[in-house]
Amino acid sequence: MNAPDHFQTAGRLGQPLHGEVVIDTHGHLGHSPDFPIVRPTAAALVASMDRMGIQLTCISSIPAIFGDAEHGNALVADAVQAYPDRFFGYLVMDVGYPDKVAAQLARGLAGDFRGLKVWSYGARTGLPYNHSNYEPVFAFAQQHALPVLAHVFGPELDELEGYIKKYPRIRWLLAHIGSAELEKYKRFAREYPTVWVELCLSSCPRGLIEHLVAAGLEDKVLWGSDAVFLDQASQLGRVLFAQIPVSAKRKILGLNARRALGLEPGK
Repeated sequence: MNAPDHFQTAGRLGQPLHGEVVIDTHGHLGHSPDFPIVRPTAAALVASMDRMGIQLTCISSIPAIFGDAEHGNALVADAVQAYPDRFFGYLVMDVGYPDKVAAQLARGLAGDFRGLKVWSYGARTGLPYNHSNYEPVFAFAQQHALPVLAHVFGPELDELEGYIKKYPRIRWLLAHIGSAELEKYKRFAREYPTVWVELCLSSCPRGLIEHLVAAGLEDKVLWGSDAVFLDQASQLGRVLFAQIPVSAKRKILGLNARRALGLEPGK
């Protein structure tokens, strides 16, 4: 095992990380239709971030991904306006209603959003990513070189691969690595310069982060928590206590996210 480093020390003491870049690439606001969430507000999430030393959380809203994009996107816009240095907004589109999509995209880009969040199906009904309704969404992301956070639990990777090849200006954040199809996630991260894989997962497979670093993917792994579905602390601890070099922890916790989100200094 590695000797304790300052990441582990901060985790054990319950102290915030100081002097590190920590970016949560996968967060949410708002209530869930499936189960109660305690304090799903922007203020509560900022308080959580402050306790741990997280500078920025990238958010979409739970109501939006469950079908109420107009209301849900408004929650995110309000949060970004209230805390412009703490939140990065992902826009969610009503892909089931294609007549709405163009206006939603235009308003979002003109407003408080810097990326897109897509979720095909799984915990609720939806359209597969290779459905024609997604074409204008990804074409828009290509035109504006936007990051796209895609909910993936394995099989959806095949639905996205054609778009990844077709639209090289999109930076793809493929969520929930470790859920299924691990080797396929790894192949995507290796083969496509515009693909990163994101860690948040409730089951927290032991050794996953060490495995990804040993596989040479430390530059393509992003930390995300899935807050407020999940607690930021438990998901952060997976990286803090991983048996990997400090340099790899820095990349996973924030430096890689700067590249994936277009937040590199000077850009």
